[in-house]
Amino acid sequence: MIDRTVHALAFALLTAAGAIAADAPKDADAAWAVIEQLDKGPPNTPTSRDEALRLAHEQFAKQRAALAAFVAAYPADPRALDAKLSLTSIRAATGAMERKPAEIQGALLELMAIEKSKDVPRARLPDVAFRRISLQMQTLDGSEAEIREAVVTAARNYAARFPEDKRAPRLLVEAATQCDDDPRTMRALLTSAQTLSREPALNARIADDMRRLESLGRPVNAKFQTIQGRMIDLAALRGSVVVLLFWAAESPPSLLWMQQFRTALAKIPQENLRIVMVSLDEDRKDLDEAMRAYDITWPTHFDGKGWENAVARPLGINAIPTVWLLDKRGNLRTLNARESYDTWIRRLQRER
Repeated sequence: MIDRTVHALAFALLTAAGAIAADAPKDADAAWAVIEQLDKGPPNTPTSRDEALRLAHEQFAKQRAALAAFVAAYPADPRALDAKLSLTSIRAATGAMERKPAEIQGALLELMAIEKSKDVPRARLPDVAFRRISLQMQTLDGSEAEIREAVVTAARNYAARFPEDKRAPRLLVEAATQCDDDPRTMRALLTSAQTLSREPALNARIADDMRRLESLGRPVNAKFQTIQGRMIDLAALRGSVVVLLFWAAESPPSLLWMQQFRTALAKIPQENLRIVMVSLDEDRKDLDEAMRAYDITWPTHFDGKGWENAVARPLGINAIPTVWLLDKRGNLRTLNARESYDTWIRRLQRER
């Protein structure tokens, strides 16, 4: 009884909201219930960006106080580790919000220290390591090749340390998405993930990625009707460089990418260049509005089936925007030139 009273008093003194001991949670379960309630977010919906930032700061402060109080009052409770991990996440999020890289780095160092601590149960090491890797991936800096190497190395190290953890194959698959320009590494990562994965959804994604890899360097043979009323046969477009866009107006990343692409396209030579779009939208109205907004007149296929689109599904398309480039022989040369289309288009135009 005395220990419980001491814990409750400690929680009250360390929690910003605990002005008097009478308001303190009576035990660890009650204290954790306070934390879970705070995890649901602030009760008020912000009406402006400034208000959203203010509410976020206030919420983080409350969570930080409650979590720190829990760790201090109940250090032997298994949930104390979760509280410590949450504190590092809040520190990193606050650092990102306030544009303070030192805070993000501080959170990363805290995670490294937790991971090395002898107090962490062996069964919880994968949780700590995954949190560290996730934060590292968000803060990587350097060239595209350097970032890719760091991501691949982190995923492989995690899978080697924790092969039974279900996040291991997921990390390998995510790392593979960074390797569109390195098919050999991509295939190796997917093969490793395939060996470890026991999740049907992840296995289906891996199968899609493998299917796309098999298409690389080969002709893409597809015929489909466009919303403009004509039939497109990719084989008939050989002799031109073809940009085959898999895209959706319902996807914010697709809209942002399209805006950039339209601007860049004005500076790219149009000689022997054909653009064909496959819409993964489910609502034709969204597609029509976006095409008008971006002044898109390229031949466009739409069947309203979303991810089950009759053109995209057999080709293993599972992310948008995906940008395929076909050379003048009709062979697929890129798995996703979303960022490198300018360089690839010019290169393929120079080829005979």
